[in-house]
Amino acid sequence: MNWALWKKGFADTWLLLALGSALLILFAWAFVWFTSQFQLGVWGTMLGALPGFMQTLLRIPVARLASPAGLISVLYVHPVTMLVCVGWAVGRGSDPITGEIGRGTMEHLLTLPVRRISVLLIPSVIAALGAAVLALALWAGTWLGISTVKAYAGLEIRQFLPGAVNLFAMIFCLTGITALFSSWDHNRWRAMAAAGGFFVLSYLVELVALVWKPLSWLEYLSFVSLFAPQRFIAVPEDAASLAWRYDGSLVGIGLLSYALASMVFALRDIPQPN
Repeated sequence: MNWALWKKGFADTWLLLALGSALLILFAWAFVWFTSQFQLGVWGTMLGALPGFMQTLLRIPVARLASPAGLISVLYVHPVTMLVCVGWAVGRGSDPITGEIGRGTMEHLLTLPVRRISVLLIPSVIAALGAAVLALALWAGTWLGISTVKAYAGLEIRQFLPGAVNLFAMIFCLTGITALFSSWDHNRWRAMAAAGGFFVLSYLVELVALVWKPLSWLEYLSFVSLFAPQRFIAVPEDAASLAWRYDGSLVGIGLLSYALASMVFALRDIPQPN
């Protein structure tokens, strides 16, 4: 019966994953070409002209961001990238519980000879695999761009892999957090809104911590502070030392969220579908 859950999970996600991956590959390719039209000197001057507090928000020395790799690293935090990746995390994280309840299929699933944890675990593994595919798609699009744009002929694609790994870790973490919000609710849209609001709130907390030094300790309360793909890319000498701290912490928060979601889901009552 677990095989049936695997088939259902892949059937529910493959089209969305294919479209998201194709979009990220094409967007990354176009972004790399577009940035090749910039003059690095002008780009560096623009960054240097930013007010001091805005340079603090960058979290990376301006000289590093003004490099070719630093310019391309913007791709990994671009709103289009975030829209696709956060959309996947919130959508997939909310689907196994509140999605099934809302569609009226949860009662049917739980009458089958499967454990409740399998109903959550299998879609969660598929969501994690999808997060890896999306991160790799963005990295592949970057490779396609620097391979076809002469201005970036000297760049090595492996420099961007740590940024892609950090992106995957963030997607996995947010998916787990969304599953936790979903575990005690029965309305999928409310669970998605709560997870999205938590993501935005975490960003705001990080901004306050960066700008206002007396409250810098707030950075430890925001999981978004661990999402720094530009630092991994533009400051490659720090990538190895930051990987366990940033990526490991994000994956750990995601796993903890999934564990708590499993406990809540195992003990809760399933409401009748509306």
